[in-house]
Amino acid sequence: MFGTDFITDVLLILLTVERPVTLKPGLLATDVVLRTLSETFAKAACSIMELDPSEVQAEYRPALTEFGHGGMQSEIYLYDTLPGGAGFVAQAGRLGISLFEKALEILEGCNCDRSCYRCLRSYKNKFEHDLLDRRLGSGLLRHLLTGAPVMLDEERKKKSTDLLYQDLVRQQANSITVQRNGVVAVAGFGEVAVPILIRHENGGSCAVGIHCPLTPEVPADDILQRLKDRSAIPVRLVDEIEVRRNLPRATSDLLRELA
Repeated sequence: MFGTDFITDVLLILLTVERPVTLKPGLLATDVVLRTLSETFAKAACSIMELDPSEVQAEYRPALTEFGHGGMQSEIYLYDTLPGGAGFVAQAGRLGISLFEKALEILEGCNCDRSCYRCLRSYKNKFEHDLLDRRLGSGLLRHLLTGAPVMLDEERKKKSTDLLYQDLVRQQANSITVQRNGVVAVAGFGEVAVPILIRHENGGSCAVGIHCPLTPEVPADDILQRLKDRSAIPVRLVDEIEVRRNLPRATSDLLRELA
């Protein structure tokens, strides 16, 4: 095996989050959001400094701290592609908050679903296109900049819930029925509509919804959070990114659990 040392300038950006947000290593959502932000920071730096996009690149890793393994800290590092460094990432470090504001502008300035050649895709990151998700990236970056909750927008939440519902109907067993926006009576709440309601032939029921990939313990719908906190009705959450990337498995795992 051959290898070499590549000596250049590096700008290290430490991202710190708190529960319920997680950047746990090994999760698909973590790889997606960190790859997205890496590409965005590099593009933002090149845009502000009017550089060729190949002059600055970026990678990520769990932070080399006690919090890195637990998913509370991650590092993104920008580096000059010129051996020995060209001073570009040193200049990028002096941009301060404007670098992150430009990155947010890139992420929120497009109308594509996840990524496209107008915002994040390029020839040099062609092998990473499936890991680019501007909506997930903008949610985390806005949270880091302003403290706003990390959450799915209404359009994406509805589309993903519809996908899950349709596949549940397709795969459902004879012993259950699946309803979209099913109504259930809950003590203390009255009748409420849940995103997906699964009723078993024995009379039991279960409320199903999705969660934002970066907040696995928080339902995307407020009503499910209230049911989870104050109701005996079981609530099952499915990762939105699994619905988008591996729907058959997400559905079969849920039905197996309910069975």
